[in-house]
Amino acid sequence: MKKITIVLMLIPVMLLSGCLFPDSQKPSNRVPYPEQIRMVQEAVEAYQKDTGVLPIKTREANTPLMERYQIELGRLIPRYMSDPPPNSFEGGGTFIYLLVDVDTKPTVKLMDLLVAEELQKLQVRIDTYRKKNEKYPFKGSIGKNQFTLDYKKLFIKEEPKVPSPYSDEQLSIYVDGQGQLFINYLPELEKALETAKKKPEVGQDIRHLLYDEQPFVPAYSQSYTINEKGEPVFSEESIEESEN
Repeated sequence: MKKITIVLMLIPVMLLSGCLFPDSQKPSNRVPYPEQIRMVQEAVEAYQKDTGVLPIKTREANTPLMERYQIELGRLIPRYMSDPPPNSFEGGGTFIYLLVDVDTKPTVKLMDLLVAEELQKLQVRIDTYRKKNEKYPFKGSIGKNQFTLDYKKLFIKEEPKVPSPYSDEQLSIYVDGQGQLFINYLPELEKALETAKKKPEVGQDIRHLLYDEQPFVPAYSQSYTINEKGEPVFSEESIEESEN
């Protein structure tokens, strides 16, 4: 069974109720430092020019696309950069540096580890419930293979929310048929489509609309596309990804 793969950090444990972060730890209140992203981008490009490959970690083939190409900063030090960025996990920070669009234009983006840890703690509760009851605590359906959770069965008073890296929106969490957790980015994609310069095609993965002009990837996401009405929906690929 495919599960969330993360790097855990020794940070304070938060209660799984309501918003998953206090104001001081929301991604919107932490600075991604564009100059540090630019420094890593230049180092990655120089490394690829010299070696012909990208400085990425080896991951399993079924690793979700937005988390798949994590940069191995150690390969860039000291020749291409003197130290890891202070806000990176390797530098003692809370961000993972990774690449998107590796086949066309490898671009450095960030993933928030605080979100990853909170999702992992919720995943443990789901897996424990599944082991004890031989079923997942599904409540409703928001797609063909996307389900909401009955949090009362997990002894959680309020529905947990994840702070969006793109706005002040609080995003909901759902699971696929195998109990794997994902973040629901539909509210953000609706806004992104309203301001998109070029309308995407039906069947095209539209997650790039979120990260094209932003430093963060939509981590822990399935693929999305648009329907015939131009509305964001879960794509057929999201079903195939969950079945693999």
